[in-house]
Amino acid sequence: MEDSSVVRHFDGVAEVYDQVLPFFGAFAEAAMPFVVHAPGAKALDLAAGRGAFTERLLARGCEVTAVDGAPRMIEFLRKDQSRADSYVMDATRLDFAADTFDLVVCGFAIHIIPDPCSALAEAVRVVKPGGLLALTVPGRADGTPDPWHDPLVELYAEYRRFHPDGHGRHGNDVEESALFAQSEVIDVSATTLEVALPVPDGETYWRWSRSHGSGRFIDGLPDDKRDEMHARLLDRVNEIPHFTLRRSATLWTGRKPE
Repeated sequence: MEDSSVVRHFDGVAEVYDQVLPFFGAFAEAAMPFVVHAPGAKALDLAAGRGAFTERLLARGCEVTAVDGAPRMIEFLRKDQSRADSYVMDATRLDFAADTFDLVVCGFAIHIIPDPCSALAEAVRVVKPGGLLALTVPGRADGTPDPWHDPLVELYAEYRRFHPDGHGRHGNDVEESALFAQSEVIDVSATTLEVALPVPDGETYWRWSRSHGSGRFIDGLPDDKRDEMHARLLDRVNEIPHFTLRRSATLWTGRKPE
């Protein structure tokens, strides 16, 4: 079942999601060499957002179906990627027949879906035997921290204590390797992806930080602490010439048994 608070948040940021900086699009592009299929392959973009994966799979000739729990995301996706079939749908209760798709992708969502086991089980159900499943999550495949200085990451760590729950994170506590181990997926592998996006100024970085899931952290701060964090981020970014947003993600892939 979709978490209504998560749906409301992503509905609220849909207009600017991946528009301030092409973050999710960059990671989807980086994943393409590992997931690309022959033209005509049937692909499902699960928890698609505004269609970072959808756009790139369409460009490579796939027939794409995109689903997301946030209606506003699907509204924009239908406008931007009209060649895809797009639906508002709960990732844990997919309205598709078994063995429908050659490929299922899920970008930066499995770690925030309240019931990731059910979401993965549904993805396995609807992919064809021998079909590929691919999902991206934050962080490096070997579990080490990103090797780059980033003032926003440091401020997140510092300001967690001002959240009522002491951390302000959203999402589940899934460990992807354990998640796959509990499923029937085979040939599981994890690959580190990296992106680097030039950021023109601190205000752009702040707007980007509020345009996706991490915006829930910032919005959850008391007003004075949010204003303080904003000012400190601007000062720190302005001290770094030619600041570049650098991030890592893990691409998990596996196949449904024949």
